[in-house]
Amino acid sequence: MNPIRTRTRGRHRSATPAELRAAHAEDVRTIDALRGTVTDLMTQLDQAGIDFSGALEDLRVARAELAQAERAVADRDRRIADLEHRIEVGVRAEHVIADTQPCPVLDRFEHGDVVRLGASPLADTVEIPRPDAA
Repeated sequence: MNPIRTRTRGRHRSATPAELRAAHAEDVRTIDALRGTVTDLMTQLDQAGIDFSGALEDLRVARAELAQAERAVADRDRRIADLEHRIEVGVRAEHVIADTQPCPVLDRFEHGDVVRLGASPLADTVEIPRPDAA
């Protein structure tokens, strides 16, 4: 007897060349579709990288503007404090001057015409000749 049976051998045969070509063509179409998907994803990744670098640049600029604004606010606060100090000193000085040196300037000139400096009651009436007077 022949140990190889033809019926069992026919049932377990491998794919035919036509079937292999069909499977190969399907695999090629799948690979092409996946390549297109990979290309689209790479394009999206590149665009995301560009967007991310733009966002980082915007963040850097915003931080620089914030620091500049904080410096401006600090300078303004310092100037306000300096002006408040000057006002306090000026008010205290006005009170001291008003208390220590009363000067009725307005009262002197309200009662008449303006007089010549030499004839003023506050001027010294002794005239001293100047040596360079001709």
